[in-house]
Amino acid sequence: MQFEQKRNALWIALFILLASSLALPFLFVKEPPLLDYANHLARAFVLNHLHDPAFHFSEYYSADWKPYPYILWDLLMVAFQQVLPVEAAGKLLLMLTAVLVPVGVAWFLWQANRSEMKLSLLACALAYYVLFLWGFVAYHLGVGFCFLMVGTWLWYRREPSLWRAVMFFAVTFLTYFAHLLGFAAAAFILVLYELTSFNWREWLRLGCFLLPPSLLFLWARPGLSKQNTMEWRPFVEKLKMLRDLPTHGYNDRLDQIFLYGLLLCFLVAVVRNRELRVNRRWLVVALGFFVVFLLLPYGWGTSFDLDVRLVPPLCLLMLAVFRVGRRANWIAVLAVALTLVRVFNITTGFHEQAESNEAMDRGIEQIARSASVFPLVDTCKEDDPLYYHYVHYWAYSVIRRGAISPYLFDIPGQTPMRITYEPYMSDDYWGHCYDVQPEWELVAADYDYIWSYGDNRYQRGIEEVADSVFEEDQLVLYRVRRH
Repeated sequence: MQFEQKRNALWIALFILLASSLALPFLFVKEPPLLDYANHLARAFVLNHLHDPAFHFSEYYSADWKPYPYILWDLLMVAFQQVLPVEAAGKLLLMLTAVLVPVGVAWFLWQANRSEMKLSLLACALAYYVLFLWGFVAYHLGVGFCFLMVGTWLWYRREPSLWRAVMFFAVTFLTYFAHLLGFAAAAFILVLYELTSFNWREWLRLGCFLLPPSLLFLWARPGLSKQNTMEWRPFVEKLKMLRDLPTHGYNDRLDQIFLYGLLLCFLVAVVRNRELRVNRRWLVVALGFFVVFLLLPYGWGTSFDLDVRLVPPLCLLMLAVFRVGRRANWIAVLAVALTLVRVFNITTGFHEQAESNEAMDRGIEQIARSASVFPLVDTCKEDDPLYYHYVHYWAYSVIRRGAISPYLFDIPGQTPMRITYEPYMSDDYWGHCYDVQPEWELVAADYDYIWSYGDNRYQRGIEEVADSVFEEDQLVLYRVRRH
């Protein structure tokens, strides 16, 4: 028994060490090069300094703290800013959310597939999927809470008590507030799991827990207040995302090694393994979840990439399907190697992407305090959104110079910040590829600076209303002339 306890302690220590290694990429860069991250960070800064007399944010923005999904990230960021500068707080929260995913999966496996806890090491390897690298920070937080929620239901279901019921209720609401699709994924998993038991009492009990946040969703209708049209992704592209989403990184060769390593883990688990057992109940759940992924639209209202956001939970859910016996030791060794490959891939990729940040940092220093900024960012030359981290980089001027811009994320029912003024805006910014030249006279009337990055097609039009004050790399910063 003592030997078994020591061995378990070693595995737990290895898991903690491996999960902690997921924080390393953020320690080697000043600004994490995640696509949407800078915009989210700037919004959190505005919310925390909305009535700070050192800024003019209250003239242009307002807070909208209501029980919407997605707001947990903002709440945590405001709380962290009470003791840390916003950029340090953001990096800390990124590291915590990266670690939360394998921790949540380990808790889930402890309840669903306890004999195969070593497989939770694979969750460390799978934590850096592409959506996180795109800066979908609230979603990543939601994935971690998704598995905390599923695991907590199994924990409560095993020995129902008031204390456990309260814990599950709390985790359910935290999951909802973290991200709607994190809650939806957990709800799908639990409903499918309970449907396999043919126990109507459990169905009713689960429904009672899921009903309150579901009613909140119907009240908030996040992203659906203006439109509720649906868009669909081609079937073949959906299947391709099953491969690319968990494995794509900054180095093609390392991506291939990672993919082949995952395939090797599967082969080690199933090929001529006499100890292999399949948990049919969780297999049915996984297959049902896969069907939900196939049926989900690409876009609904103002929300997009809805279908592929089920890919990370689906991959991690598969860890509960198999019992592989002693081969779990070999898979654990492979999981450690794959996690190190992935961490190295992301760390070096972050460093390479961040090399262009210094020029943009110097450009931000040229912006006058409390000035208004019009971003013109073109990504037409890039095919991979993984390299778009510069799209929202101008948002650091909100943090460092108190700048004002209407291009911060403001989605009713999702983000707790509203933009209260209506300057001229070009819709092409959100597509990151300009087909029509902005109306520069209207830009000049509403803005102090034009942040032009990656495209000089409209230089002549800009120079009719503004003068270049900084130019380096792909950035040209213009100051609007005042008459």
